[in-house]
Amino acid sequence: MEPIYIGIDLGTSSVKAVGLSPAGVVVASAQVRYPLLRPRPGWAEQDASAWWRATQEAVGEVLAAGRFDVRAVALSGQMHGLVAVGKDARPVRPAIIWSDMRSAEQVAAWRALLDPSRVEFITGMPIAVGMLGVSLSWVKEHEPDVYDEISAVMLPKDYIRLLLTGVVAIEPTDAGGSLLFDIRHGVASADIMDAVGHPVRLLPDAGPTLGLAGRITREASRHTGIPADVPVAYGGGDQAMAALALGLTDRSRAAVAISSGGTIFKCTSAPLGPEHGLHVMPYVRPREWMAMGVVLAGGFAIDWLADRLLGKEPTSKRISALMSEANAVPKGAEGLVASPHLGGTRTPVVDEGARAHLWGLGFQHGQAHIARALVEGVCVALSSCLTSMQFAGDPAQELVVSGGGARFPLWRQTLADVTGLPVHVSSDLEHPALGAALAGAAAVSEPVAFTPATRIAMTIDPDPAAGGLYADIAKRLTRIEAAARQVDGS
Repeated sequence: MEPIYIGIDLGTSSVKAVGLSPAGVVVASAQVRYPLLRPRPGWAEQDASAWWRATQEAVGEVLAAGRFDVRAVALSGQMHGLVAVGKDARPVRPAIIWSDMRSAEQVAAWRALLDPSRVEFITGMPIAVGMLGVSLSWVKEHEPDVYDEISAVMLPKDYIRLLLTGVVAIEPTDAGGSLLFDIRHGVASADIMDAVGHPVRLLPDAGPTLGLAGRITREASRHTGIPADVPVAYGGGDQAMAALALGLTDRSRAAVAISSGGTIFKCTSAPLGPEHGLHVMPYVRPREWMAMGVVLAGGFAIDWLADRLLGKEPTSKRISALMSEANAVPKGAEGLVASPHLGGTRTPVVDEGARAHLWGLGFQHGQAHIARALVEGVCVALSSCLTSMQFAGDPAQELVVSGGGARFPLWRQTLADVTGLPVHVSSDLEHPALGAALAGAAAVSEPVAFTPATRIAMTIDPDPAAGGLYADIAKRLTRIEAAARQVDGS
């Protein structure tokens, strides 16, 4: 039987599972989708039981691909979301996930009760909608009977680990995105939780990301096919696990993930202060740190264009065709620029009311121009975040791109041109799940022959002639967004 380490990544739209061999080879993988629920405008929820059913199916597909000796399991998952469980360890309501917008009033209340810069220093995160803490405040205010049933709160992937092991726990890389966790001391922030009226007992103890959380129970074995008593590591948030797989311990390298949103993340030698406008979180080992910049509408922006403006379901085939058309448009989209913030901003400024803008629209522009302008707008915003990261020292000298957007030449080349850095395309596909598998191997102290620097499919160099063009677009977008804030605030 071939030894493998199973990594499970609980994403926004699907769960992905991989089986990684000690030789560093992905010997099996599977992906199973589940729906995003929007019961009201601005709401974003998911059924945790759908996560569990999809996890069982994905793991079953991996195990069916061969005769395997499962050495360890670990988790990765979408960040910030609220899973609230009762005394029976079952969810008391649907999970409220990261893209939920309902908690604007709770955000305002938090900002009135607490010094926002102090919260950001303690937790590494700005007070913003979609974060676990403010979502929990919404539940307390609007569903008090449900709130009273809550025994513990956790992040999405922690719930799957609970079902695998029976252990209620969190870990630092993901807990850092909750607004309730003191990232420097590794515990719940009593000051914040007391101020907003959440009992400290609701946030479970945090274990080490690369440590063992428990073992597969007999019941979990019956549901998943993983043998009982297999070790289960804590794992981490999806960006931390992706960083592990992408080799970001080398601080000369930063990573960009283009999926539903757009993120840029980098390991730093110290936790950055709130003045830089970035998300800051613990990395996988003690005294290691990550900084992250976020564009909430990355791939979502292109899906929106296809769905809402063009009236076409954003299937993979249609998105591929649209991206191909956009790639044929000259750089700069013939004067059209787009601020891509369809659903607000989190970095460098938290503004849930921010909205997207198209500037310079003329008769010569069509759907392909809009698509290119949106891609360029996202890349400019990510590049601005990268500039802020350089203040931590160890400036990035190269990027590695992952996520669904990595398969499109337009995203890859635009990232290179806007940042002026070479962009590597990893030969691996599912980095968070792969990072989780590596975390599982580390937790049982078993070596895996895995060298991220050698797992590169191609490298895209920046076009020197495009640097001035994108610097000008960045300045125009800064002026446009500043003017829009003035108009909206008038």
